[in-house]
Amino acid sequence: MRRVITYTLLLLFATLATIEARGEKPIVSGRFSKDSIEVGDLVEYIIDIEADRATVIGVPDFDTATPDERKREVQAKGKMSTYETYDEDIFELIEDYPIDTLEVDGRRLRLRKRYLLATMETGKIPMRPTLLYFDKNREIPDTLYAEEMLFLNVKSYEELDTTLFLRPDPMSQQGFGVDTDKAMTLLKDEGINTQKNLPFIFGEIRDYVIYSAIAIIVLALMLYLLLPVLKRYLAQRGAIVKPKPKMPPHIVAIKALEELKNRKLCENGKHKSYYTSLVSILKVYIDGRWDISVLDKTSAETMVALRDVELPRECRSNLIAILETADFVKFAKVVPEAETNEVLFIKAYYFVENTKAEESVVHDKKEINFETPIDE
Repeated sequence: MRRVITYTLLLLFATLATIEARGEKPIVSGRFSKDSIEVGDLVEYIIDIEADRATVIGVPDFDTATPDERKREVQAKGKMSTYETYDEDIFELIEDYPIDTLEVDGRRLRLRKRYLLATMETGKIPMRPTLLYFDKNREIPDTLYAEEMLFLNVKSYEELDTTLFLRPDPMSQQGFGVDTDKAMTLLKDEGINTQKNLPFIFGEIRDYVIYSAIAIIVLALMLYLLLPVLKRYLAQRGAIVKPKPKMPPHIVAIKALEELKNRKLCENGKHKSYYTSLVSILKVYIDGRWDISVLDKTSAETMVALRDVELPRECRSNLIAILETADFVKFAKVVPEAETNEVLFIKAYYFVENTKAEESVVHDKKEINFETPIDE
């Protein structure tokens, strides 16, 4: 029994040691910023690394160092080249960015190394992300390769927009020729100018599409979940208020007439203001009662607009008297007597009362008309 326990403990220690050893081994992956470019264009080459703090990492070095220089770099455990067979005719290093620390999780680090490269060949160029690392118990570095091979599609000059270099040439059969000076100037100052009608490769925009779709879905779900809560909150705060029912035109007119009377404008010598308000109240009533807009019409035009409206003769006469008197006050500066003001106010009141629409409601499935007495 004791021997079994001993073997079990030894096996457990060996497993833990294996796990620890595996945990110290870095993880490498890489990608290009674009899947497809044109020859001579720039592209970012990105390597993501996950490693233990104690592990010394050697990232790729796109240079033309000699073997002796690389050996000294390796022995110094510093910057190391993993591209001993690197061909400078394929890529040209434009900028070497410093290593960025993306995340620190205990003893584990997430690092990122970026290079800005220019391509010098066309076709489907392979690239396997690679790095060197020193284990804490080793003096010679190990080479670590990513699981997936990368490919960069480099297009040729076939789509070069040569029309930029043409000039009229009467001596040529085609009627035009190539302006070599202009071509050399454009190539020197602006680089290769190509037609921008190449189709998208999904790989170039895949991340944008995926992240945009996720963002839209999350936003839609948040709105869907928050909308009922927002409605309840606004209802409790009184933000959602049902509009008050619209009052009948004659009720509005009667209230306005009462307010006008209480202002005592004529008693204070403000006859013009009084008759302007009186006519405005009646015109607003006419607009609401018969849907005839007369607010911007003269007295004569108002009566013409009411020509086809069935009005009692007395009501029509009263309205004419009010409009004419108001015109005299506003334009001829006539000052009516107090008795005239009172009489015209009463005529305005009864004009509204005698021409208002009949109100009716349904009660116990029977229509009740307020203009007729209700049977007990």
